[in-house]
Amino acid sequence: MTDTIGTRSLKALFKFPFQGSNWKNNFIIGTALTFVNFMLPIVPMLFVSGYTLRVMRQAIEGQEPALPAWDDWGKLATDGLQAMAINLVYLLPAGLVWIGGWGLYMITSFAMPILMSVGGRGQASSTFGLAMLAFFGSFAIMIVSMFVGSLLLVAGAIPLPVATGHFVAQDKVGAAFRVREWWPYLRVNKMGYFVGWVVIMGLAAILYYALTLAYTTVILCFVIPLLMAPAGFYLSLISAALFGQTYRESTILLEAQTLASPSAKDANG
Repeated sequence: MTDTIGTRSLKALFKFPFQGSNWKNNFIIGTALTFVNFMLPIVPMLFVSGYTLRVMRQAIEGQEPALPAWDDWGKLATDGLQAMAINLVYLLPAGLVWIGGWGLYMITSFAMPILMSVGGRGQASSTFGLAMLAFFGSFAIMIVSMFVGSLLLVAGAIPLPVATGHFVAQDKVGAAFRVREWWPYLRVNKMGYFVGWVVIMGLAAILYYALTLAYTTVILCFVIPLLMAPAGFYLSLISAALFGQTYRESTILLEAQTLASPSAKDANG
């Protein structure tokens, strides 16, 4: 497989979770943990996140994408916890803005009956005006928070794959937050990461519409959770392998730039 993402490499990428001598057992374990996460959140996903980091590490090291064995569960949990921490830091600002806007709106909505009942008859009109002002004000803040939160989500999600890749390559969680270190990997391969995001978002949309279509059937609508688990695990595997390959491609491009730089030529000369 070439380091540059192309049609042939994408075909191989989409098929790798269903290849290998023990892919069925490995895929079933990941699917089962993802399904259990619906009922017991966080803990099962620690192992799944750690497992997907192994897939990303394979791609960064130039190996063919494959499902590794489920072993060294302590390492899986540790890596998964670190990955979740990285995701939390990058995506938390968006979540806080959303929660703040929605929280203020809900508090104001529940408080309106109390505000309306405060004061005597002579103050009824002024109290009503203040209550409506508070309600519409909180509603406007909620709309603004949704917009700002969406911008923060995009701003945090765009660099997340390269930051995670840098963490995997360096095997240090702090590497994900050293912007000066991983920024060149994103800058030198902007199109690669853009294509990666397009592929993942397109695949996610296909899986979403497939699950939505299942809701319209009499039989499949009862097994949606069972379908969501393998779909979610499959998407996480593809994302890890694809962005791992993209990080490796960035490494190669940076090395080529270094060799082509005047200082490098002078040193070799």
